Amino acid sequence: MQKQHNIFSDTSGYAVVEATILFPIIMLIFAGLVFLSVYLPTRAVLQQNTQYAATALATEQSDTWLDFDTKEMKYDWISTPNNVYSAFLAGLFTNDLNSDATTIVTKQEGKSLTSHSGNLKVECEVMNFVVYKEIRVTATRTIPVPVDLSFVKFPREIPITVSSAAVVLNGDEFVRNMDLAAELVKKYMPERLQFEFDKLGGFLDKVYKFFGV
Repeated sequence: MQKQHNIFSDTSGYAVVEATILFPIIMLIFAGLVFLSVYLPTRAVLQQNTQYAATALATEQSDTWLDFDTKEMKYDWISTPNNVYSAFLAGLFTNDLNSDATTIVTKQEGKSLTSHSGNLKVECEVMNFVVYKEIRVTATRTIPVPVDLSFVKFPREIPITVSSAAVVLNGDEFVRNMDLAAELVKKYMPERLQFEFDKLGGFLDKVYKFFGV
């Protein structure tokens, strides 16, 4: 009877039981802290860079006489001011904003002190309203999880998505109407006509470069 009493009063295995229960919880907390240390700086950098890209692209289309050079990453003065006809043609033959936005965000990320892992995807959308025009840049970086938690069905990669917007400033109502007309023509024109407009746009670009316009 005394031996049985000693078995029930023995507490030498309590530490093993407590460690078995608490160890997975501690590991999850540690993994969460590690992920936050990667997530928060990446999100902050993406937010800053998308806002920079949206502002640059919106300023380029505003009536500020400024053009943003994606190679030098700086603003340049436009030597010849835009008029209503050039605004209409520019609306038809605008460059790929997605490419410019991707270049700006990528180069801005290269200037930051933090390292970046995972894949980056940048999209630029033009929201053309009756009253104003908005440039919206959305960036998504897919970050691999530093700790493999697939055994608890935790994803191996987590996407971080941020979005920034800037309004195009254009005080000329007639130029604004030309911009809207150009967008309607692009949206509803047949594909064949769109192809001819694209060829015409390429020809005009060569003419502009030849005359230094």
